[in-house]
Amino acid sequence: MSVTTGPRTGRRPLGVLRAFSIAVAGAGLMFASACSTAGDSDSAAGSAGTVEVFAAASLNNAGDELAEAFAEDNDGAELEFNFAGSSKLVQQIGQGADADVFISADEENMDAAHDLPEFDGAEPETIATNRLVLATSPGNPAGFDSVDDLSTTADFRLAVCADGVPCGTLANDYLDEREDDGHGLGPSTVSEEANVSDVSTKLATGEADVGFIYSTDAKALQENSTDGEVEVFDLDGVEPNKYPAVLTTAGEDNDDAAAFLEWLTSVRARAILESYGFGAA
Repeated sequence: MSVTTGPRTGRRPLGVLRAFSIAVAGAGLMFASACSTAGDSDSAAGSAGTVEVFAAASLNNAGDELAEAFAEDNDGAELEFNFAGSSKLVQQIGQGADADVFISADEENMDAAHDLPEFDGAEPETIATNRLVLATSPGNPAGFDSVDDLSTTADFRLAVCADGVPCGTLANDYLDEREDDGHGLGPSTVSEEANVSDVSTKLATGEADVGFIYSTDAKALQENSTDGEVEVFDLDGVEPNKYPAVLTTAGEDNDDAAAFLEWLTSVRARAILESYGFGAA
């Protein structure tokens, strides 16, 4: 996802002067070129850059609008998004992937990022919150009326994020607590997905009857469903998860990356995030 700007104008090299007879003309050409180069340099200093943003998969829906708004507010600066589960993003950065900004869907994976040299001296800032919910596929084919149906409904298909991914950690903790209280899962087929976007896809396509996703993803499912209503159930005892954002050491040397991190706390950025269902920081 990106907003693409045109290529920067580069410097135009002077031709080699080979004859003394054109030395005067050559001097004039050099003067004109020097003026042109100075102008190009000033233009380049204020022109658009590129920011490599490694962002939690749940931000995928808002990515295009964030990129377009940031470009409008920052002279066409370009955002290149890489969306994945937060734990996967930490792994990618630790293996050498180029990233300027990292946005996690929880504080646990941000803490893991702090152990990497790529985040030496990093100071994350929370930009939004989200909350885990249980959602049905369009039309609610399994007939879920409440979260309690997880224990009583027969032969339903449940999709969850893999443990370690923020949405998976939250879901598994919630299910463990229910089991400890004597409300384990009823007969079900459980599929583990790489990130919350994959769980949402399972629900949207009817490959799962219910799934644990974020309220932002549930909102998108409800708005895009053409096959019936998507039921959404709140989860008692599950606190909203915070979305911390931070510059990598490479991002600290990228003025546009620093500008993006600051811009994420602006009124415009927060309004966009809230329109997709994210809570305030």
